[in-house]
Amino acid sequence: MTEPLPPKRPTWCEIDLSVVKDNLVLLRDLVGGGVAIFVCLKGDASGCGDVAVGRAVQDAAVDGVAGLAFGNLDRAVAARDAGIGLPILLYPTCLPEAAPFLERHGFMPTLSTLEEVAAWSRHATSLQVYLKLDGGGFRAGALPHHAAAVAQAIAGSATLKLAGVYGHPMTSYGPVDAGYTDAQVTSCLAAFDAIAKAGIEAPIRMLSSSAIILSNPEADLNAVDPGRLVLGHGFPAVAGRERPWRHALVGLRSRLVMVKSLADPGDVMPAPFLPLRPGMRLGLIPYGWSDGFPRRMPAAATALVRGRRVRLLGPTHSELIRVDLTDAPDAQLGDEVVLLGRSGGEEITLPDLSRQWGTDVSALYPMVGKSIRREYVQSGNR
Repeated sequence: MTEPLPPKRPTWCEIDLSVVKDNLVLLRDLVGGGVAIFVCLKGDASGCGDVAVGRAVQDAAVDGVAGLAFGNLDRAVAARDAGIGLPILLYPTCLPEAAPFLERHGFMPTLSTLEEVAAWSRHATSLQVYLKLDGGGFRAGALPHHAAAVAQAIAGSATLKLAGVYGHPMTSYGPVDAGYTDAQVTSCLAAFDAIAKAGIEAPIRMLSSSAIILSNPEADLNAVDPGRLVLGHGFPAVAGRERPWRHALVGLRSRLVMVKSLADPGDVMPAPFLPLRPGMRLGLIPYGWSDGFPRRMPAAATALVRGRRVRLLGPTHSELIRVDLTDAPDAQLGDEVVLLGRSGGEEITLPDLSRQWGTDVSALYPMVGKSIRREYVQSGNR
C-alpha cells in the first residue's frame, strides 16, 4: 500500500500566472510589433518560480516573444527539463568548458572580452553567443570603445556565431540618477553604431530591461529583455509609457497552528517583550524571519483573521510569529491568517505590506517567494 503524501506546511504564497500574459500583451502594445521580447527570469523569476513563469510565457504565445533569459545555468537546465523549448540567453553564468553542453541544449552564453572569445572558441563546435556591452555600470560587458573589436573576434571565430548584442544600463542601485542612466544608454548606442560600421551584423540588438523600457524609448532597438515588468513591478515612466501593470504576487497566507488564552497566565514571570491585554488570546503561525519576514517585528505589522485586522507580535522567531487574537475572539486552530490578500471585507495590498515591512515592492517579491511553498492561481480563483 502506498503511503499517502505528508501534509504540507500550512504557509504559502500565491502567484497569479494569468498576469504574465496580460503584462506581455501590454508590453507588446508598448514597444510595437517589430521589437522582440526576451523575458528575464533572474532570481527564480523574482521569487515567483522561474519554471512556472517560463512555462506561462511559453503558453501565452504572445507575438514577438523570442525567448527567455537566465542568470543561472542550473535554472536554465531546470526549464529545459520541464519541457520549455524557447531559446534561452544566459547572462554571464558559466565557464567556456560548458560550451558542448550549451550547444546540445540550445543555450546562448554571454561574452564580454577578447580573452573570453578565444577560450569559448576553443571549447565550442558551433555555438551561438551574445556580446554584452558595458556602458558604465562596470560589471560584465565590453566597454564601448572595445565593443567592435570583440564583435569582430566573434565574427571571425570558426566555432562561434554572433546571435546578438545587448547591454544592461544600471538604473536601480542607490539613488535614481537619470543623467547616469541616460549616459549609459548613449554610450551603448554608440557601441552599436561602431559594430555596424565595422560591417558586423547583430541579429538581436537589445538595451532595455524593465526600467529602461519605461524611461528611455530610444533604447527599444529591435529587442527588449524585461523581467520584473512582466511580473507587474512598476517603474518611473515617461509620458506615453504608463500602463496598468498587474502584480503576479497576490497572496501570503498561513494557518493558526496554536490558539491559547493568556487571560490567566498564572504565576509565570511576565514576558518583558509582550505586554498582556485583558482577556488576551494568542495564536501562532509557522512563518518567521528564516522565511523572509523582517527579523525585527515592524511596529505596524498586522494580518487578517476571519475578516478582522489583528496585530502580529514580536519578537519574530525563525519559523514562528505570534498573532494577537484578542480582537478575533472566535478564531480557532487551523484558521487562515492573511498577511497579503483579502479576508472578508478587509484587504492587505502589496503597497500595504511593503510599508509594514519597510521595504519596496520589488524587494518584497523575493523576500516572500523564495523560501515558502508557492500556489499558482488564475485571476478569479479566490
